[in-house]
Amino acid sequence: MIKFLILVNKQGQTRLARYYEDRMDLTADERTSQEADIVRKCLMRGEQQCSFLEYKGYRIVYRRYASLFFIVGTDEDENELAILEFIHQLVETMDRYFESVCELDIMSQLDKAHFIVDEMVVNGCILETNKNLVLAPLAVLDKS
Repeated sequence: MIKFLILVNKQGQTRLARYYEDRMDLTADERTSQEADIVRKCLMRGEQQCSFLEYKGYRIVYRRYASLFFIVGTDEDENELAILEFIHQLVETMDRYFESVCELDIMSQLDKAHFIVDEMVVNGCILETNKNLVLAPLAVLDKS
């Protein structure tokens, strides 16, 4: 199950974050610190290293596309390759909607980026990966 999804740029600035786990034991400052630590670990890794790492009970899967890092935290039962494929599908879906997604698209249309993520993932479970079905509600909203 997916616990969180974070999009960051090469400087480590968060551009989109979605959490699917309500951790009452973490304060907002602790969550921010934990997020910064995870981002730092991903950014420090070289291109020759694998895209999986363990962090405090989470399995972190990340992938870099252009200037954005897509970081997904899962429980230990999740398949890392399936998550990598999900990240790729998410990027392709955003590419189709934003016509070659970039950091500026995410920042300027954050609501649309959240909508795409929410159409694909519900409560930490990947429900839809078909680009056409994910983007159909956005097409209706854009027409009105």
